[in-house]
Amino acid sequence: MKKNIIIIALIFIIPIVAYAILSDSTAVSAQRNLDGSPQVVKFSSKLCSDCKKIKAGFETLKPQYEKQIAIIEYDVQNNDTETKAAIKKHNITLVPTVIFIDRNGKEIKRTEGYVDTDKLKEYFDELLK
Repeated sequence: MKKNIIIIALIFIIPIVAYAILSDSTAVSAQRNLDGSPQVVKFSSKLCSDCKKIKAGFETLKPQYEKQIAIIEYDVQNNDTETKAAIKKHNITLVPTVIFIDRNGKEIKRTEGYVDTDKLKEYFDELLK
């Protein structure tokens, strides 16, 4: 009888712990509000394989561009109001999605799905023109 209770408890505890780990709200980027600067807004998920690949490209490019471009990252699994509002504002239906916004706040490019680092660099450079 004790063995059954332990098994049932584990069935409920393991998913709760997994959810808590995966929904860590620290994934939203710290860099925001470079007034008058272009923005790159990335929507991704920890469970998405293409998101993991594109993250590597962002990590490579971020040091080169972070002083000129506001780079904002959202994990769509976060349940906070800021993430929900951004998803709604930008009409996100697929991850990874990267949106390139010029100095005037106009969306100039949107990519959905994996984009390699060289192509991302090209889009970042276009944003600075």
